[in-house]
Amino acid sequence: MSKKSSTGTWLWFGIIGLIVVSVILMATAGTEKKAVTTADSATLLTIAPDDYIKGNPDASVTLVEYLDFECEACGAYFPVVQELAKAYPNDLKIVTRYFPLPSHRNSMTAALAVEAAGRQGKYWEMHDLLFTEQKNWGEKPTPTPIVFEKYAEQLELNMEQFKKDVASPEVKARVQRDFDAGEQLGNTGTPTFYLNGKKIQSPNGLEAFKALIDAELGANVEFGITQ
Repeated sequence: MSKKSSTGTWLWFGIIGLIVVSVILMATAGTEKKAVTTADSATLLTIAPDDYIKGNPDASVTLVEYLDFECEACGAYFPVVQELAKAYPNDLKIVTRYFPLPSHRNSMTAALAVEAAGRQGKYWEMHDLLFTEQKNWGEKPTPTPIVFEKYAEQLELNMEQFKKDVASPEVKARVQRDFDAGEQLGNTGTPTFYLNGKKIQSPNGLEAFKALIDAELGANVEFGITQ
């Protein structure tokens, strides 16, 4: 091969390499998520009229939990969050939001069932029941809606309305709204907690959680914030 021919070959290799790199960079740029600003986070975490709240709605400390009813870690935190509600009846409001993970076959089915129960005024009853019974219905290889219908019957829901709501686009949109907001916040797993608008690492047990809440209450007193 002549020197001229060799130079031309390497030039083509270089051009092809640049094209490949450019394609990769464009693909990566297309999939990058915009960084969430503090203002964005505040908007996404603003309590909506149809959010489900446990505790004092006017409390000075707000705990938002993005959860998946099939998530075992969420199941482990369920009694912890219950104890927090008991420990701070006046100072803490707890807001739960749907974040059904695609890797869990019944996560969306469960979320739809809970929202449908909420339409009949029994959100918290279904919420609590699914976590209490999680070991009996979780980790199935395929969605099992009949299981949630049995729980709905146990709660004495109007079954015709329950089935209609579970299948409705309105209920699915309500669940999806929470999920989309969670994704925009950067959530990748469950549970994900926000305390007074700040994302926190899942505390190691009840006392660690209470310490964080006490610190927020102390800061509120210091700055003259009252419920």
